[in-house]
Amino acid sequence: MKQIRSGVSPRSAVAGLTLLLVALIAAACFSGLPVGPRRVSPAPTAGATAIQPVPTASPTALVPLGPAAPTAAAQTEMVSNIPVGVDADGNFYRGNPNAAIKLVEFSDFQCPFCARHVLQTGPLLEETYIATGKVVAYFRHFPLQQLHPNALPASKAAYCAGQQAPRLFWAMHQWLFANQTSWSNAADAATRFRQTALSFGADAARYDACVRDPQTEARIARDLEDGMKLGVQGTPAFFINDWFLAGAYPFAEFQKLIAKADQGLRPPPTPTPLPPNVQPYDANPNRPGFTYDGSPSLGERQAPILIFVFSDFGCEACVEFARTVQPVLQDKYVKTGQVRLIYKYLAVSAPQTALAAFCAGDQDKFWEFADSLTANQGRWQEGDRAAMADYAKVLGLDVVRFETCVADAVGQEQLDADMALAEQIQVSQVPYFLVLNPSAQSGLRVPGLIAVEQFEKVIQDLQKPQSAAPGAAGQPTPAAVAVQRADQPVGVDMEGNFYRGDPRAPIRLVVFSDFQ
Repeated sequence: MKQIRSGVSPRSAVAGLTLLLVALIAAACFSGLPVGPRRVSPAPTAGATAIQPVPTASPTALVPLGPAAPTAAAQTEMVSNIPVGVDADGNFYRGNPNAAIKLVEFSDFQCPFCARHVLQTGPLLEETYIATGKVVAYFRHFPLQQLHPNALPASKAAYCAGQQAPRLFWAMHQWLFANQTSWSNAADAATRFRQTALSFGADAARYDACVRDPQTEARIARDLEDGMKLGVQGTPAFFINDWFLAGAYPFAEFQKLIAKADQGLRPPPTPTPLPPNVQPYDANPNRPGFTYDGSPSLGERQAPILIFVFSDFGCEACVEFARTVQPVLQDKYVKTGQVRLIYKYLAVSAPQTALAAFCAGDQDKFWEFADSLTANQGRWQEGDRAAMADYAKVLGLDVVRFETCVADAVGQEQLDADMALAEQIQVSQVPYFLVLNPSAQSGLRVPGLIAVEQFEKVIQDLQKPQSAAPGAAGQPTPAAVAVQRADQPVGVDMEGNFYRGDPRAPIRLVVFSDFQ
């Protein structure tokens, strides 16, 4: 049985939602380019996006992955009984160049998440796959210079050492990541890189000539351009044959994709793009009651306030919300067109029940089925398919279709996507709510169950007109205090918030942070 597909993959909803979030911490270093999309944990280890299809083309089309065997122009050496080399296109690799599985990594030597991958996950990949000849790993440069001013000098250092011998590239690679904190903010980083390269055996004159050569930076820029063509927007990012993985994911995620690549599986085609000016969380007029990304939605399409409800049918506090708070919100705000609810599955304790709710939604009865589960809490158990079928029958659903949908776990992709989104934006408990005003680009997090009166206050606060950006009329307001630094204006607005940059800029970036 096939899941109903919308015009956008559920996983791509991460991109639209993150544009509305004020504070978002992800295990990846971002390029600042427009952002394109399983566990729930307080300290996520996943990256910017979850497992997804290659954004544009197969890596074999745009990313030179090396010939089937080293050509005459290629160099190959052995380091710890593992072949290391540079292919005919100048890409450094480790492992058997004839391996059927090619792992291409786009990385930034100054990115802390790249270092975490190399130091924590890298040894497991090497031991399990690279040293055994099953996988060949390629390194591609993706220095994010706006974030990491020493990243490009580090890339040039590793590249130039590697021009003398591939083993020197990998020696520099390991040293740069292992010692990242000591040179990241150093004013003399290039000097340190040179000293280290020479200590590994690089010839000083050849190294210096390579670093000065404009072609060196051009070669690194080519890697950066290739990555951007493939949809890479942050580091680390990986292509495992045709599969794409963005972020410092744990070893288990690589195992899954390597297994798929080993079986010859390929990701599904890229979904049909959304219509112009449409976000994944917008109500889908072609499928009433759902968003474009397939999430159950309740309320008017044009409601100014969105409430994302991250919930689990097996969670007592979630049930309490559904029984006491949600009915009030529906009567006072949803039915009056002020609020639209969007349900996100965070099925930690009741994943089978969540799949059943998804399958009820497949027949346009998600909210009714959810109400049945709430009303009968304590009378059903997780995995009780007979009880789920009974509730489906009472609602007048096609029970055969419903049971087939549940048995085939048709909704697993949606559940996985919601889990990935929760991890991405650090939703670490259920229930959890994001209350957003998209037009004002503002929102509030509500972690856990709160009284209905508090919820109403959150909604009412977001309905109030937002304070204009400093100088929205063209100049900073008289109450704003500003000083001019050599590189950019800094100041404090009428509400006492410190800012950097042009106060008349049309886009505001608000960061909530902790100095420790």
